[in-house]
Amino acid sequence: MKCALCDSEAINEFLDLGRQPLANKYPTSVDEFDREDFFPLTMHFCSTCKNVQLGTMISRQRMFEDYYYLSSINQGLVRHFEGLAKILSRSQFVVDVGSNDGILLKPLKQLGVRAIGVEPSINVSKIANDAGLETICSFFDVPAAQKIQREYGKSDAIVASSVFTHLDNPHEFIEAAKILLAPGGRLIIEVEYIGNILSHTQFERFYLDRIFYYSLTSLGALFQRHAMEVTDVEQIEPHGGSLRVTIQQHGESAPSVRVSDLINDEKKWLTLPELEKFKTEVSTQTAAFRAALENYKKSGLKVAGYGAPARVSTICNFGRIGPELIEFTVDDSPLKQNRFTPGTHIPIVKATHLDTARPDVLVVFAYEYFDDIKKKTRGSYRYFLPIPPREIQ
Repeated sequence: MKCALCDSEAINEFLDLGRQPLANKYPTSVDEFDREDFFPLTMHFCSTCKNVQLGTMISRQRMFEDYYYLSSINQGLVRHFEGLAKILSRSQFVVDVGSNDGILLKPLKQLGVRAIGVEPSINVSKIANDAGLETICSFFDVPAAQKIQREYGKSDAIVASSVFTHLDNPHEFIEAAKILLAPGGRLIIEVEYIGNILSHTQFERFYLDRIFYYSLTSLGALFQRHAMEVTDVEQIEPHGGSLRVTIQQHGESAPSVRVSDLINDEKKWLTLPELEKFKTEVSTQTAAFRAALENYKKSGLKVAGYGAPARVSTICNFGRIGPELIEFTVDDSPLKQNRFTPGTHIPIVKATHLDTARPDVLVVFAYEYFDDIKKKTRGSYRYFLPIPPREIQ
């Protein structure tokens, strides 16, 4: 295979996570279990542009026309986007690509900033529009950008938060953004950072929804091919550690020192030998997680989970962890409740189920929001983090 970003053949597999289901497709009944599709989940590294990508790509239409992730359920993300809205408060016209249920559109509207969303999921875009947050139900491509330009004018700020990693053709996205971007305007993308995934062994963040796992080096090389350049970068907290990257037309603004500093840092650890070490750590930590759950069971302790994010699919399918070890998992999204986790079929329930089921241990799958979860559950349990596996107070 070739690198989908730079066409280089210097690309090598470094991790095989077995056959995996689609991580954001939650079956509703036992009858649907046999109809789930499984695909190889292998990770590949391009030595030329320093990008990480999947070995298998699934149709984006299949992934996103019907979707079960609502951003605004997560109060940590709500606070994050309220902060981003303040940063954008002086913008004339913001286009939020992959706007989900309007988590950024809402605070922008409250600040009086003219903004629209672009969201491909039919069910999720309807939720946003019903809330009075103007959202176009579409993928963001050249025709969509041309339509927005005709009807609304050019944008001085295009935002794509946790979207860019999902794209099967980032080149088309960039060309669409260039059509819509006003002179001097900014494209702001927030991407899950491969550096954090590697340093914290967050292998569960690899799943079939996300095709690319970017370094700043690979982003710089990608945008350079389109006469654009990275002018600033900031490390942010969401999704286990992400990058907020500002891109502009070439020559419009000098890159900040933070850009060169991070690219120089990546040269030290973003290599194939380091990625192969990561593979060993993945196997070690997964085995330790499963062993901890088995020990709880042998001790007669009842184990449940909190959170059913997409990464639950990766870690539980790779670790062969199902309802025999985790009886159920709580999720605050009504779109996921009364369904099952993909592949391993752990029941997903409302938080009120905790009051009657009374588990002894809660595995916190949405671990970056542990403080919020502990407050919701009143600190009443033994809390366990899956990666690296350990109890936490």
